Amino acid sequence: MSAIQVKLVRGLAGCPESHCLTVRGMGLKKRDSTKLLPDTPATMGMIDKVSYLVEWKRVDEPAPQGRAARKKAAKA
Repeated sequence: MSAIQVKLVRGLAGCPESHCLTVRGMGLKKRDSTKLLPDTPATMGMIDKVSYLVEWKRVDEPAPQGRAARKKAAKA
């Protein structure tokens, strides 16, 4: 599974609150911050909602693991 690199290219001032929450949900905090996200329909929906604020591209890196998967791997 590939991953998606998302970069916040515009500031959040003047944006609707739901768009600010979507950007925060992707893990982006400040302008020019980047995050590696898994390539899922949920992620693509979030990117589509705030497409005027972010740039994205697919990268050939493994998708990041979630917290539950990291905990499970640590116990094993």
